[in-house]
Amino acid sequence: MLQKGFLGTYDATIDDKGRVRLPAKFRALLGDSFIVSQGTDSCLCVYPEETWQVLTGDVTKLGTLDMDVINFRRSLFANAVEGDFDAAGRVLLPIRQRKYANLTKELVVIGNFDYFEIWDSETWSERDYSSAEARRELQAKVSGKED
Repeated sequence: MLQKGFLGTYDATIDDKGRVRLPAKFRALLGDSFIVSQGTDSCLCVYPEETWQVLTGDVTKLGTLDMDVINFRRSLFANAVEGDFDAAGRVLLPIRQRKYANLTKELVVIGNFDYFEIWDSETWSERDYSSAEARRELQAKVSGKED
């Protein structure tokens, strides 16, 4: 597990060729070996190699005889790619992933501790993850103490 986590919210842009310059702090934590995968929402998830190995280890323990497991594995592995930085420190996001996350020009990169997510700015702004009310509601749900 990472000693430091991916924290914060950063604005970014994607160029016409699908290249994104990630926040310097995230690049430093990410290292040279990482995976870009489709998220469960309309976003992309970027995993350091170590985190990806833990995730995929858990997934492969689920077996291969159950159709739901098979379909989940297909969804996860078919939509993941190895990432790398170009000479300018940018990451190229494949067109299939850009379409999945509806990435246009303006992006938001958000930390999720052991990985981070890349969102289209408009899609992110439609969600409410930063208000005190939304935080209280989510906290109540995950603690099992809903009103």
